[in-house]
Amino acid sequence: MTDIVAGDIPEDIERCVDVWIHALRHRDGDVDSRSVADRMRKLFDGHVLQLALTGEPLVGFALTTPKTHDETTAVLERIAVLPSFAGRGHGRALLLDAIQCSAAAGFSSLELAVRRGNAAIRLYESEGFSAVSEPVPHPLGGEPVITYRRDLVDRHNGAIAATSGLSVPRVQGPEIVLRPFEESDIDAVLEASFDPSITDVTTVPFVADPGLAGAWLVRQHERAAKGIGYSFAIEANEECVGQIGLWLRDRDQGRATVGYWIRPTRRGQGYANSALRTLTEWAWHLADLHRLQLHIDPTNGPSLRTAERAGYAREGLLRSWQKIGDERRDMLVYSRLRSPWPIAEPAADEPG
Repeated sequence: MTDIVAGDIPEDIERCVDVWIHALRHRDGDVDSRSVADRMRKLFDGHVLQLALTGEPLVGFALTTPKTHDETTAVLERIAVLPSFAGRGHGRALLLDAIQCSAAAGFSSLELAVRRGNAAIRLYESEGFSAVSEPVPHPLGGEPVITYRRDLVDRHNGAIAATSGLSVPRVQGPEIVLRPFEESDIDAVLEASFDPSITDVTTVPFVADPGLAGAWLVRQHERAAKGIGYSFAIEANEECVGQIGLWLRDRDQGRATVGYWIRPTRRGQGYANSALRTLTEWAWHLADLHRLQLHIDPTNGPSLRTAERAGYAREGLLRSWQKIGDERRDMLVYSRLRSPWPIAEPAADEPG
């Protein structure tokens, strides 16, 4: 899990300075450490809205301040993660914390300046930021810098603004990779269509038709675009072996539901367990999630063992929970709460 805690000023300033210098060296090569440190320290001289830290020892931080001469806008002055910890969700968790903190403080928007070409732009855009300026030379290095902004309040109804959609990342796990679905994954869907244990409880077509399978692949991307959830292909040995999803219907209550399947000819190799562990670790980068849950047919022994091996706890039996085919079926509910496991996430956490 990526825990976010509030930093202490001045106690944590030097630790943040060290992280920032390491991040800049990774991005730019040699830097003038003394000058960088002096400029960083001066940021703490004014009003600080939030200093957020992650990791112990410290692996990342985010510094948010009010914008000078604009009482409606907050500025994410610095966000950085140690290079050796990139891709584990720390950057996204820090970014989400800055968004939530700024909105709670009453600001209408959050801005940050990003060097053109920074890989982290994909992360910012996935969380609702968009460019609002033309590239301008950085006052020190001269490299083009672009201002990105995210509205925190819906202009029409005054509610906290939501992002327009989700971006399905590529997540590295042990022996598998979670990634967006591709057209070449159609064979996995066609094979799954022959298995009633998959088609009875998922949206996979129960007829092995290439047209239906292709439409199913398209819908997985539409689910992310509509904010319904993340649908991942499970890749092993350079092929799709199944699917795992994180569904966000109850996100406003801090809950998400997980579901998964493995194509019949690829079972028994630990792919489901690895995928579930990887997704669980990654899911905690969504700072508003506190509970993940599974609903499993009591007769599905392999799936029950997968859940238990991934640290999910059996909570109870939901009687007549779901219609499968022509009958009502019971389901066992399993859950995981936030835990101190590390996070796997694509490396998009470079400092702006």
